[in-house]
This record gives sequence, C-alpha cells and structure tokens, in this order.
Amino acid sequence: MQKVKMPVELDPVKSAQKRSDYNGIYRLEDLTRLSEAVLSDSGQVDVMLKCTYDEQKLPVMLINAVTDVDVTCERCGQPMPLHIELAATFTPKTMRLEEDLVPSNYAIVEVNDYGLVDLRALIEDELMLEIPLVPKHEVENCAIKEQDMVWGELDKAAYEKPSNPFDVLKSLKNPK
Repeated sequence: MQKVKMPVELDPVKSAQKRSDYNGIYRLEDLTRLSEAVLSDSGQVDVMLKCTYDEQKLPVMLINAVTDVDVTCERCGQPMPLHIELAATFTPKTMRLEEDLVPSNYAIVEVNDYGLVDLRALIEDELMLEIPLVPKHEVENCAIKEQDMVWGELDKAAYEKPSNPFDVLKSLKNPK
C-alpha cells in the first residue's frame, strides 16, 4: 500500500461508519511545534489510522505513529537519535458520550463545531508527549563519561540551619 499525505482534519464518526483506514505520512516540517522541539525538521511521521466502532458502539480511532528524530542530549550537548512510537485509541467527545462508560485506555478527543478532529495537531501533541523531558544518551554512549561528571560537595554551613530564620533577613538589612 502506498503512503500518502494524511488529512489535516477528520470526522471520526463518519470515518468509523465507513470503517476508513489510512496509511500515510506527515512531514516533520508541517508539524511546527514538534520540529521546534527536535534538531531537524527533515523527515516524516509514518501514521496508520483505523476508524471503527468498538464493542460498546463507540466510534474509535486507532492511531499508530512512528518517527525518528534527533534531540540534544542534556548531559553532553551532542545530537542524540530518538525513535518515537505512538499507539493510542481515541474516541470523540460527542453530545451522547457518557464519559463514565469510556474504557480507561481510551483518550477522549475534542471535536470542533463541525464534528471534525484536528488529526495533525492530535498526533503532533501525542508525539511531543513521547519525547523525554530530559533526553540523555545512555551513560556508555555519552560523550561525557561518568568519571568526568562533577557532583560537588556542600560545606558544613549549608547543612546547618539558622536558629532563627529571620537572622538571614537581618544580615541583608544591616550589611557589615
């Protein structure tokens, strides 16, 4: 099956009725927020989307997305390859949706006034959540080795608490 550009918006209810399947791509340069979080906007996100109904007759979107990006290692500052995978199930928030009955592994997604989901923004948001908060190479692969890391030691004064917490303010008020 040939990969094509994915739609920007999608009606999840109509797509579930049609049992639509999509196999396509988003270019990283079109995902502006994600491309700002990574080092290069070249590349693509491979997306497989299946729209159907589940056992409870809820319209669902089964999304699988994969991409390879480079981020900056927070330890050594060098580029670090990162493989991001997303596998999630979404159901649209409709007027008839009883949120208590939605399975816990489903994410509820908002629809606009026309019943459409911004699919590109949804996938971009979910991929950004998969990027580690502090990306770091494995210690053995990092340019800075464990023996090069300096942790430092605090002097004894740092461990001692003043008897009166306002003594610090007095010293600021009356410098010697």
